[in-house]
Amino acid sequence: MIAAVSVISMICGLLGFLAFDSAAAASVMLCVVGAVSVIIRFVLRKKINQKRVALIYFVSLCFVVFVIAAFTGTVERGRAESIAAFNEVDVMLEKGQADEALARLTEIRKEGGHFDDNTEIRLREYRAYNQLSNEKESVRALEKCEIFKDVRYFMALASTQLRAGKQKDALEIYKEAASLYPRYKEAQLNAGYLSFIRGEYSQAEFYLLRACIIDPKDPHSLFFLGSVKYEQEMYKEAKNYLQRANKLKIDASMKNDIQNLLDSMPEGA
Repeated sequence: MIAAVSVISMICGLLGFLAFDSAAAASVMLCVVGAVSVIIRFVLRKKINQKRVALIYFVSLCFVVFVIAAFTGTVERGRAESIAAFNEVDVMLEKGQADEALARLTEIRKEGGHFDDNTEIRLREYRAYNQLSNEKESVRALEKCEIFKDVRYFMALASTQLRAGKQKDALEIYKEAASLYPRYKEAQLNAGYLSFIRGEYSQAEFYLLRACIIDPKDPHSLFFLGSVKYEQEMYKEAKNYLQRANKLKIDASMKNDIQNLLDSMPEGA
């Protein structure tokens, strides 16, 4: 029984270690449990002539545990450094320092040995080239992200299609993102909004309802859903959504649009 626990602990520990994340600490602990189990099983309960072999086995397991702990620490430090570097680039992009951001991304690629199709780098390059109005390079950077199907890739690609005047293509991209990432509000909201302005009210209602479920206090989702209900002449429901949006923090333009819709409803709605 103890031997079985030992083996299971070691296997679970190694599997957790392969995740390269916070599970690493648990992995080390499981390996320790396995090692302790081996001690109990072989050192304390076996004959003297078998203790030497058991001791060697235990020392080997301890060595494995320490190697795992050291390597895991290195991986975690590397991840922390990468996150800090990308945050630095994000600050540059927010300040409009596109050239500086591109230079920093080149350094990150060299320092970390990142592949050319690294999503984190490419998505930031896409933003930087957009700021520089370099459409060719921004599209090229975005194309490198396609294989990973990151939700940010879909949102960026849809924005590119919208800038090119390809509204229908953008809608299809938002719909794909909404399907792959059902808990990502922006994908649901954008799919619903584009469906609404294209007059596809049933489809718009579907996506906007999902956006409202994800974030019941998002004024944009509530406003557009109210607008959909208004167009469907379901005034009672439209009024409910619009009033909910009106109670939230919104700009003067949206507040005015809400009031205009409420005022234009038939009496008694």
